[in-house]
Amino acid sequence: MVARLVRGLVVRRVGVVVGVFLVVVRGSVAYYIVAPSSRRCKQVWLTQQQQQHAAARRRRSRMGMSQTLRLEDVEALSARESRRSIEAFSSLPRDIRSWEPGSKSEWALQPHRIDLEKGPPVADPFALVEAELSGFADDVTRQVAIANPVLSQAAQHFFATAQGKRVRPSIVALLSRALPPAKTTEPAEAEAIARRQRQLGMITEMIHVASLIHDDVLDDADTRRGSDAIHKMFSNKVAVLSGDYLLARASSMLARLANTEVVEVMARALDSLVSGEIMQIKTTQASSKKRGDGDERAALRSFGTPTLYARAQRAFQRSSFQLLAAKHGLLPALGKLGLAEEEDPDDAEMRLYLRKSYFKTASLICDACKSTALLAGYDFESSIASASEEFGYHLGLAFQIIDDVLDFSQDSDDLGKPAGADLSLGLATAPILYAAQDHPELRPLIDRRFKGPGDVQAAFNLVTNSNGIDLAVKLATFHAQCAVDAICKAAPPSDARDALISLCYLVLTRTK
Repeated sequence: MVARLVRGLVVRRVGVVVGVFLVVVRGSVAYYIVAPSSRRCKQVWLTQQQQQHAAARRRRSRMGMSQTLRLEDVEALSARESRRSIEAFSSLPRDIRSWEPGSKSEWALQPHRIDLEKGPPVADPFALVEAELSGFADDVTRQVAIANPVLSQAAQHFFATAQGKRVRPSIVALLSRALPPAKTTEPAEAEAIARRQRQLGMITEMIHVASLIHDDVLDDADTRRGSDAIHKMFSNKVAVLSGDYLLARASSMLARLANTEVVEVMARALDSLVSGEIMQIKTTQASSKKRGDGDERAALRSFGTPTLYARAQRAFQRSSFQLLAAKHGLLPALGKLGLAEEEDPDDAEMRLYLRKSYFKTASLICDACKSTALLAGYDFESSIASASEEFGYHLGLAFQIIDDVLDFSQDSDDLGKPAGADLSLGLATAPILYAAQDHPELRPLIDRRFKGPGDVQAAFNLVTNSNGIDLAVKLATFHAQCAVDAICKAAPPSDARDALISLCYLVLTRTK
């Protein structure tokens, strides 16, 4: 019914449609339809039947929510829509080769400095929430139960059989304990907040598992978490549908949290996951075909991909990059991406890699951390919510960088997935980028995405015999230290904060 109604509005009121954007605000649904003729958004509200309105008002009244939809809520959502964590917290050490977790003069300013030799404050950071998460798999399995036995089995596989490390729900649970209450609450209200935060952990893990299922289909992976990938057990169609179903169930649970700001933040996480996968697809597709003039212009328009950087680097060397960018009107956009003339090319390439890593991995973690603070009662722009988000951002990047390191340092049995898979997919990760700084012979292999005969093995050997892995670990340590600094700003000293700090150690020392 909604689809038909929107289609009718488009034909009769707007004309040619450029985009339709869905926003959920306090239980109401709004579609923003952009018409190129007016170059502005026309807002169309889809009203429900009177009985549905009355029921929604009763539900919101019981939850203490406003019974009316305010225009300022929509404007606030629009103003924050484009902000992502990477724009707020993106940073690189000036020289990773000489960077250390903290010079002696800075130690006094750091509540905790990472010292791998000394070890973490807590040996097992998961022990503090072990009891809380003991029934996690059963709870999620009940949430995704469905009448269709094949789809139900596929959707439940990761939670019943290949449960994994539960890193994300553990982070949410620990952060829920670490953050002090935003205001004095009655025991019943405190219990309700804890219940919603636990539900957020389930939502985060369901979104993560759905992204894994879809990634395995796109990458044609054989295994995941030491078990067969879903599409190998069933089929591509079943895998895609089971991932879609998990996202649908997660969205339904997210709506029941009855917190508009949390819905906004977690919806942004979904958008980031898709954006990251599109960036990766563009990269691999661009390397598999020869470009013509039209494709060259298309490549310039998709300046967020590593492929453009390979072309941009050669343009730097020919001293004609600025002319080329100016020809296509891309100078402002390239400047925002850190591809300005004064930036070091190696830094620019690394920033693009980190941007993709944020989209694919860190975004879900940092948005879940911010949502945890919001559910605890903190304001959207508060320092506690921001520091929680920053913690998740840096922890997520450290996690992904170490994951890319393990692709070179561990075998398939330890990883639970094929070793060297990134090279086979044509991906230039941190160990490769750092190795290429000392081994220029890697550059042609990177440019053609390791598609030439023997490229994968040659690149693997060059990386393992270089300092690329050590520098990548150092970069991960930089982000782990930033995560520690952030959580020390967000939370006072406690066992839960020590456990979150210890998670940063665990990320750096993990072997699978």
